[in-house]
Amino acid sequence: MPHTYGGPMTSLETRFVRPPQAVLATLVSRALTEAGEATDPVDCTWVEHGSNTVVVLGERTAVRITRQPSGAADLLRTQALVDALADLPFDLPRSTGDPIEAEGHIAIPTQRLRGVSDPPDPPDAVVLRDLLEAVHSADLARLRPHLAPPRSFFGGEHWQQVLTDRVVPLLPMDLRDDALARIQGLAALPPVPEALNHGDLGTSNVLWFGGRVSGVLDWDLAAADDPAEDVATVATSFRAWDQLAGLIDAATVHRAGVFARIFPLAVVAFAVLGDRPPAEVTRAVARAERGLRAG
Repeated sequence: MPHTYGGPMTSLETRFVRPPQAVLATLVSRALTEAGEATDPVDCTWVEHGSNTVVVLGERTAVRITRQPSGAADLLRTQALVDALADLPFDLPRSTGDPIEAEGHIAIPTQRLRGVSDPPDPPDAVVLRDLLEAVHSADLARLRPHLAPPRSFFGGEHWQQVLTDRVVPLLPMDLRDDALARIQGLAALPPVPEALNHGDLGTSNVLWFGGRVSGVLDWDLAAADDPAEDVATVATSFRAWDQLAGLIDAATVHRAGVFARIFPLAVVAFAVLGDRPPAEVTRAVARAERGLRAG
């Protein structure tokens, strides 16, 4: 069953660290009260799908809670971005109350969005194109103070060095030349006008209702960058390369293909940069190996 901010839910254990139970209980109770939500915290749904936050769902409120105090500034920045975005053709998890703090952890009550992360099969390519255009048409000037660095998922401004020096050596020897070629291909892309990039427009972050996109979640990685990165994520996640190729200009589709070739390496970079346990890094490397060998 897909995990979403609306519709049927399941709680997924990710083995990421989470705050002490007493702190969680305090944060959830206070955040629901701040949002004017009458739901008893005992009746809430816990969604364990993120590395940075725990999400707790009330009847109409989604409470995002930092897993560690070090994530407080980033959560506040991301929520400021969501609240600053102009209205889009779909719903956003906007604040429904002020942030709550307990022992360095932050909780923010937000709107619980309608929909499920279960797209039509196949999804309508025109709907996907319209989703991309809506995100990329946002006014960057008013959003820049709240944006993450471009490509922060796999190293930010040092992405090329991170992939080359810290990811490639973890790969089997016979895959390293291919990996380096993929990195160099992304580095060689010509500059293009920046647009707001969501940064993670995969199936789990796009909610659907009645065959249309009803909401978009998790804006943590949103940055000013080449819009082809979002195109690559959407085309890959929704298996819509052929369909989108007929609706998006050829140059953007080409650049999106270059970004997509980096995705297996980016997963390893995220684990390495986050100082994840060795077993998790090993799993990421195995996943990258499968992706590289698949072409």
